[in-house]
Amino acid sequence: MDRWLCVFLAGYGLSFAFHHVASLSQLVIFALLAVVCVALSTRTHLRTALLGALLCGILWGAGNAYFAFTTQVRPETQAADVEITLTLTTVVSRANGAWRITGKIHRDPSQPELPAQVRLHWYDPHAIAPQRMPLQGEQWRFVVRLRPPQGTRNQGSGAYHRYLLSAGIDAIGTIRSGHFVAGQASLRQHFVTQLQRATINHPLAGVAQALVVGERQQLSASQWQVVQRTGLAHLLAISGMHLTLVVGFMLAVGWSLAVLSVRQRSRRERHNVWRWLPWLMLPVALLYAWLAGFAIATVRALVMLLVIGLHKQLGWRVSPMRVLLRAVVVVVCLDPFAPLSLGFWLSVGAVATILLMHWRWRRYHGKWALLREWWRFEWLMALLFVPVMAAAFGGVPTAAALTNLVVVPLISFWVLPGCLLAFAAASLGGLAVAELLFDVALSPLTLLWPLLSWLAELPWQWLPAEDLPSWPWLAVLVGMFLAPVRHFWRAVGAAVVVLSYLVHSAVPPRAQLLFHVLDVEQGAALVVERQGHALLIDTGVAWEQGRGMADRVIIPFLQARRLQPEVAFVTHTDRDHQGGVASLQRAYPHVRWWGGETGAPCLAGQYGYWRGVSWQVLHPRDAQARGNRSNNHSCVILIRYGQFQVLVTGDIETAAERRLLAELAPVAATVLVVPHHGSKSSSEGYFIRHVQPSLAVLMRGRHNSYRHPHPDVTARYQKLRIPLLDTAQGGQISIATDGRQWHAAQPFAAENGFWFDADPYKK
Repeated sequence: MDRWLCVFLAGYGLSFAFHHVASLSQLVIFALLAVVCVALSTRTHLRTALLGALLCGILWGAGNAYFAFTTQVRPETQAADVEITLTLTTVVSRANGAWRITGKIHRDPSQPELPAQVRLHWYDPHAIAPQRMPLQGEQWRFVVRLRPPQGTRNQGSGAYHRYLLSAGIDAIGTIRSGHFVAGQASLRQHFVTQLQRATINHPLAGVAQALVVGERQQLSASQWQVVQRTGLAHLLAISGMHLTLVVGFMLAVGWSLAVLSVRQRSRRERHNVWRWLPWLMLPVALLYAWLAGFAIATVRALVMLLVIGLHKQLGWRVSPMRVLLRAVVVVVCLDPFAPLSLGFWLSVGAVATILLMHWRWRRYHGKWALLREWWRFEWLMALLFVPVMAAAFGGVPTAAALTNLVVVPLISFWVLPGCLLAFAAASLGGLAVAELLFDVALSPLTLLWPLLSWLAELPWQWLPAEDLPSWPWLAVLVGMFLAPVRHFWRAVGAAVVVLSYLVHSAVPPRAQLLFHVLDVEQGAALVVERQGHALLIDTGVAWEQGRGMADRVIIPFLQARRLQPEVAFVTHTDRDHQGGVASLQRAYPHVRWWGGETGAPCLAGQYGYWRGVSWQVLHPRDAQARGNRSNNHSCVILIRYGQFQVLVTGDIETAAERRLLAELAPVAATVLVVPHHGSKSSSEGYFIRHVQPSLAVLMRGRHNSYRHPHPDVTARYQKLRIPLLDTAQGGQISIATDGRQWHAAQPFAAENGFWFDADPYKK
């Protein structure tokens, strides 16, 4: 059986390598071939069963992909107000004046094109009148504007569209207005509300809610930074460790009760108490997973725990790796898009690490054997996940093994049981008792929190990814350390890897310039990369309710590319161009700023040189335009590197374009950044012909309310046979040049990726 499961997983993994979603006819062909293979295997002596298993794996992955994309929002419902009835399926998350609501749409025969499950944001819900927060289980009537489940596509900022696909979200959007229709809050919502009331005055309320019901919305940004930079973030996501602790605790209680009720050992063995006691704990595990909202990570952990428990219960003597294989197969059958989430690989990787530890090293014996094995497991986990942490989280906590060695036992044997006991008291209405119990349960963390905060701020404790070798080098180094060879050869291998990395780092970079146009939705952000440093132009949008594109896109991009910004320009003061200045100034305080409200002006006549790249400001000339506070006062910059030139135009309109030509400004350029996101008020044909670009790049948001770019504008570029690359249709644009030759690419465009990167509605 395990051979078939391996082949099934291989076919399932192969389905993720498809570059396009399979059509219905292709799925039918796969199904027919699988049936034929199975039939031939049973009716003849041909060994086609494994081929049938492979086809079944492909069919399972490709079929789920097909049905996932057929339920997404249709083009006719995009960028238009739609009235829907929504049943809330999760607890509403609130942060900085905005509510995040997830639910299922009630099917209406008059609106068959509506998706099944959506995630909506209600910005400033009290704008018209005071509004009651929607509760899980209730039905609400909303006027919404929907769009496909897509996000920005840039290096370093993750793949939001993959997360939405793995979470089963068919559309995202914003709420215009809404009102309650019917229904009552769910029982889980009642429990969550009672928990929030019992912890409202505690500084670590967010930690308690994360441990008990899996809700992390009350964790502040500073608290999340502390747990992330100390390697404790995994403790705040209900996973296999939490489920195992709860089930193990209940097993211990159940066995103690069984011993008290049936004192004779022979009677306990005759009734086979221990054989049936674990099955009585199944409702406890299901209850805890239900309290966590059956989150994807919790369901995966529950399934794997049940598979392992079933093998133990039935006495199936198989190797641990085979048990893990079967658990993974069950997980992917219940959650077909699990491999798209990092949590799946972390869960499987944690179990595989335990198996590796028992295979690679012998068990300790003696007085401190348990503690020594726990310490070995912690540093092994920290070591193995160094490449993952560096690639996914932008840094590595060096003291993670030590902090986990201390904090995990506290969470396991004091904080979590105490919080569950306090939660039980709160659920029964004893809020005063629950508050006292929460104070006692969280007291160890309360005492440790100042120390954890201090540890998180130490420069040696959190190593940013840009200060480390890239993850392939880290992975090879970790592999050399874990290789089952003698210490001498392990040291030699590690020395070779380190020496190779030092030689690779010492090689001077290629004499080229990289010009990156980032996908920041409806906004602008450009990065000029040269010799490991960066020149920035515009910073994307920022919202009053929270962080902006600088935090979500620009800073992660700089970290992923290991760039240190030195010079920055703001073309004008609109929020979608200047919004991220404050965040970037906090992250990189030594950057020299020009334009907007940054202090130094950006006016025509200014020029400078930066690492072999020259820049010249062409507009505005009027000193009264200091501050660049209007579209036509945008700072227009010409970037030169050898024979390669880029004209960055900000949001200038036709009047400013004509003035540039009237002043005989040197606007000719190889690449033109399309003015004003492709608005009808700019990109006059006469101006484009004077620039004579070989390529035009357009920065705009998907399905933006301004309907940029205007059809007349795109028609002008097409008429002049100028290629137009659009961040909304492929994400980040990167142009590489040596000063003479150049080439442009969109590395995260759907056509360059796989089916799960597809964007079916690009308009």
